Amino acid sequence: MPTVALLRGINVGGNRKVPMIRLKAVAQSLGLTKVQTYIQSGNLVFEGQVSRSELEAAIEREFGFAVPVTLRSAEDWQAVTLHNPYLQQAEADGSKVHVTFLDAEPSEAGLAALRAVNSGADEWTHDGLHLYLHTPGGLGHSKLNPDKLKVGATTRNWRTVLKLSELAGI
Repeated sequence: MPTVALLRGINVGGNRKVPMIRLKAVAQSLGLTKVQTYIQSGNLVFEGQVSRSELEAAIEREFGFAVPVTLRSAEDWQAVTLHNPYLQQAEADGSKVHVTFLDAEPSEAGLAALRAVNSGADEWTHDGLHLYLHTPGGLGHSKLNPDKLKVGATTRNWRTVLKLSELAGI
């Protein structure tokens, strides 16, 4: 079964550079197979077993800095694609719908902090370890900030979510 790995905070503004060819080699060195990468933001699809901590440690050894990684099984990934409450908006413009992948369930206080944001036309829906965002003005202009949840998180737009589904054969 495929697994999707999402790396957080790499290749942004020329900092924390992680070339995808080297990332792929790191994954293969851990015995992972059918390794594929997608765009420079740190998206990896593979088959095989590896823990989050093992993958993070291997990446840190190779690149010299810590990179948080979020893992999702094929089953979890499929659920993400099926439960998107903003599918109609995503079909109109997949760059305006995002999924934030959370490392842990946010507390009620974290959710309340996000609810308190005057987000204008932006919408969000929390579903377990995922936060679905619809930002008609674009994520870069949104006041919605998943950091308010106080859990590790990384965000991908809907187009990327669908491309990773395709690469994983989901």
